[in-house]
Amino acid sequence: MIDIREFPISQKTRNLVRFCVHPGYEVIDDSFIANYGFRDRGSHFSILKSTETAPGPDQCFSNFDRDARPVFAKLLGLELDFPGPSAGQKEHYQLYSSINYYRSHIEEHFCANGITPLPPIQGTCVMFYPETDRLAVSYTLVNNSSTDVSLRLRWKAVPETGIDRSFQTKENGFAVRVRQKVEVEYDSYAALSSSEPDLRFSVQDDAIVSDWVDRTVPAGGDTRFDFAIDFGFKPSTPQAIPANTGAQLRATVADAERAYASLPPLPEGFQGFEQLVLKAAGTLRTLRYMDIDPAGEPVWSIHAGKCGIACTYFWDSAFTLLGLGLLGDTDTAHGVSKLLLDGVKEDGTPPLYYILRQHRYEHQMPIYAWGVGHLLGLRPDDDFLADAYQPLSRYVNHWVRDCDSDQSGLVEYPDGGTCLDDSLRWQDRFPISFSPGEKWFEKDWGETHPGQFKSPDTNTHLYLECRTLAAMARRLGKESEAEVWNMRADRLGKLIHSELFNPKSGVYEDRSAKDGRFVGMVTAGSFLPLYAGITPPEIARDICRRYLLDPEHFYTTMPFASVDRAHPSFRSGGGLFVPPEHPGALVQQSYWKGRAWPHVSFWLVGALYRSGLEAEADEAARAILDAISRSEAIHECYDSLTGFGNGHPEFAWSSAAVLALAYGLYKHDPVGI
Repeated sequence: MIDIREFPISQKTRNLVRFCVHPGYEVIDDSFIANYGFRDRGSHFSILKSTETAPGPDQCFSNFDRDARPVFAKLLGLELDFPGPSAGQKEHYQLYSSINYYRSHIEEHFCANGITPLPPIQGTCVMFYPETDRLAVSYTLVNNSSTDVSLRLRWKAVPETGIDRSFQTKENGFAVRVRQKVEVEYDSYAALSSSEPDLRFSVQDDAIVSDWVDRTVPAGGDTRFDFAIDFGFKPSTPQAIPANTGAQLRATVADAERAYASLPPLPEGFQGFEQLVLKAAGTLRTLRYMDIDPAGEPVWSIHAGKCGIACTYFWDSAFTLLGLGLLGDTDTAHGVSKLLLDGVKEDGTPPLYYILRQHRYEHQMPIYAWGVGHLLGLRPDDDFLADAYQPLSRYVNHWVRDCDSDQSGLVEYPDGGTCLDDSLRWQDRFPISFSPGEKWFEKDWGETHPGQFKSPDTNTHLYLECRTLAAMARRLGKESEAEVWNMRADRLGKLIHSELFNPKSGVYEDRSAKDGRFVGMVTAGSFLPLYAGITPPEIARDICRRYLLDPEHFYTTMPFASVDRAHPSFRSGGGLFVPPEHPGALVQQSYWKGRAWPHVSFWLVGALYRSGLEAEADEAARAILDAISRSEAIHECYDSLTGFGNGHPEFAWSSAAVLALAYGLYKHDPVGI
């Protein structure tokens, strides 16, 4: 195959995620392990390899309709037998397996231990995607001795039960259909073909097993077997194995190597995070997939994660644009923007996400123009800017026009929006802290109604959207429109500081749109006006020192907590519960009650920097990256007190945040462009 040492950057990305099935108490539901899967070339299918089982890919997951369900429990496992040793010797066989994961492919090394003399055979199984939804699997067995070695091999696949399944053996391969149900019923298909023209498979109970193959590996020689598995949501038939599998792998690794090499050098003080940066870049690459737009045309996009959120989300993608910009992956950045911005309705209503060639509609934080602005700052493209400007303008005008119920000039985050899922900021019976002597268990916090509050972060995001659109309009020669956007931003910035700054707490807070009361709760959103440059410098520095840099408030082990640590609602991590309506699922708690979110932490590092605390900003960025480095994957969010990754692993906007922090984008103008 290849010597990975030919690709020095890719070599550094190995062993960044341990491939094993995590137990249920660590995961969302039974299929959540798909987040640890591998894919490339824009595939909709992920695989997972465990060192606990026979060599070869263990499982396959189809990413369909915001979730993943396995197509196989065992995809293609190798069984080895050595003729000659006695039955007693064979009882002591121990198959040792170790895995290197290079983000472009997986290499598994295995050998038989436990008998004397040892079989002088070592094997390698390489798995990679040479093209979309086609997995190549190559087994090579090497004889390092000066004597010939006879061995027997066979392969075994175990399709998942699902709702229904069927399998069919074909010449030198087999085909499988597994019906699953997430929100809708769907079929996943897999068709396998072998390089061995005479290899036959048969159905045995719940498995598909090949005949035994006899081989003699000459002294100092090797023997090799290649397979290709074609996946899809429509039937497919086994295809011929190309003769150039090795060349295809080399091209795949070289493609990843070029992507890593395109990253700029890490700045001084951040070189120690090189492996984390490569992990983030590799995670973003393996979250890309080839989607289909509503007209039926293929377009590159990116998932927020590998399951549970296996679709193109609006605000996740907006932040992810920063990472794609640093990688130079404009095909994906422009593709995901086209999918989402084409879904902006004529009245400006933005989509929540895109899936199955359809847009679904609910509101998320208004940050997409900000994301596009930073993408353009990193990768200028006037044609893309011209295409994006009008739908971005419509959606921001919708927020300004339709989300300000009292016409005060400050908007509310609409009820029913999908954002800050379980936050307690917007309870309609606030404050949710306790009065002296009040019985906590008699407290009624009411229900969440974000539409009843004016929030500093929602309005600051909108302020940045207006500033960004002004810069875009000026770049396009639309001076009068630029002036209007800047006037809106000026007015909004003044209102944020005059109406949402609570002099009692000395910081910005949510405020009731009904009676003007402050909620008495400081959150990560309280510091967005500092990042945007709205806050006067002397006030900004005081806020940072009193709150952001204080370990008793926000400067936790993983900076920064999403809720003030001193508030009684603070929860650093959160457990799992089983909702009655979904008895088979485990649901995360305390998402926005105190966990740390890397993309939010990026904005708060920017708040420090914009407040003149530049050394403190750099130190906070290093503390965040150091905490993220401790977990195997790059997670959606983190326990703010322990720094342990929780939420979805292998997450897009967290990976983008790693790149943005390491390369100092928090020092850039908040508008980006």
